[in-house]
Amino acid sequence: MSDGNHQAVQIMIGGGPAVLARPAGAVLVDDCGSVFHRGVLPDLGHTPDQLRHLSAYGFDPYAYAAPTERVPTMAVRMWLDQLAASGPVVNGTAELAVDQERRLVAAVHPAGAADRVIVDVEGIPTLAPGLPAQLVPGTGPALHSFDWAAGVLLADLVRQGPVASGAARALVGLLNQRGGPADVLALLDRMNPALLTASTAPIEAIRAFAAFLWVTEHAAGPLCFGDALVYGRIAATTADRWIVAGGGDHALATAEALLNGNPAARVTVVAAAFETAALSTARYFGLWSRHTADGGGDGRLEFRTGAEPGPVTLTGTGRFTEGGVEADGYAASIGRARRLPLAVGKLASWAREAHGQVTGTLLFDTDLLYLGYRLHFVAEGLLRQVDVTGAASWFLPADVFPEEQARRVELMGQRAVPPESGCTPTDLAPVAQQGARLAAARRQGAVRETETVPERWVPSV
Repeated sequence: MSDGNHQAVQIMIGGGPAVLARPAGAVLVDDCGSVFHRGVLPDLGHTPDQLRHLSAYGFDPYAYAAPTERVPTMAVRMWLDQLAASGPVVNGTAELAVDQERRLVAAVHPAGAADRVIVDVEGIPTLAPGLPAQLVPGTGPALHSFDWAAGVLLADLVRQGPVASGAARALVGLLNQRGGPADVLALLDRMNPALLTASTAPIEAIRAFAAFLWVTEHAAGPLCFGDALVYGRIAATTADRWIVAGGGDHALATAEALLNGNPAARVTVVAAAFETAALSTARYFGLWSRHTADGGGDGRLEFRTGAEPGPVTLTGTGRFTEGGVEADGYAASIGRARRLPLAVGKLASWAREAHGQVTGTLLFDTDLLYLGYRLHFVAEGLLRQVDVTGAASWFLPADVFPEEQARRVELMGQRAVPPESGCTPTDLAPVAQQGARLAAARRQGAVRETETVPERWVPSV
């Protein structure tokens, strides 16, 4: 790749098992950032029986484990590396943008290189950025960041017209001064409560962000996201008594990383309920038998259900408390953000600053199997498009797709990948199958765009 020669290339940004979606000859830019490359757990949560369909794509799980044993992470890593190296590949990151000549370009930053390489992009680029960031407890997928929650609150005030114009101006002024969650809450305390009655959700999210920041400064022990432990960014030995908030397999993986990485660790996983898919994994059965007292294990692990974890709180001594448990460390694994992939951040800014728009459509093949979503960036009389597939495609960006559409896609995923299988649509095998289907549909010219989820996937009342 040479900078500025205007030789356009097809490009895919991000990989993992979604690399099967790469068009023939396309350059793959991937930083090997998945749990298969950077995670600390030696085994997946799944068995060869649960991954048997991967044999169609060159991976035989039975070559590495017995049918009911867990598949080694290293085996999957080798397979994914082989897939990545089957075509042109750059170990690094990339970001899409529109240059001064209004061409769609990619700024590629190879790992270890001092400078980026700018290349023209041919066709519709493919993104597979993996799982989005985890959520702050007390928030939700659509209100995933303080900036977004504050923007929703501002929009609510603007919709009220002149009666709330003063409050809206005050909020804009505060945000322009880089005011944080605590500052916004102080401003809200001075507003007429009648103006805020329709804004409960964003205000509660802002309260949760304020609590998270305050606890970060005042806690006696570590407060982190589960990903930080699973990826080894935080050592399991930073505390011995832990609360893990969440009821999915990612919460179980966090608990496993703690128990494996710290022989003295005692972990309580707190959730309203555990997801069926998580309870159907080999990971859960292994944790239950090895570490819970009820399962005959060493008693270092406890599960507590019945209430959804709320904003992070502390005792008077600076310890974390949740679900009637106190601990020195807290790991949040409650869900994922519905946000735009980072690689299209500049495209979105270009469209919106030019008074254009960013919209999205859903992609299916002729069998009406979900392939991902397509982003449309329209501005200055131009249209630039990007396809998003893989795990990220199940989290429709809240600033592009309406809440009802996101919910329908979630329900579609539960029907397409029954949770009793021990898998969710964002797991290894479903993502690989989705990527392969997208590549096949493109070759056949059979990718279908729709505004809504097809009737086939809408549950009957």
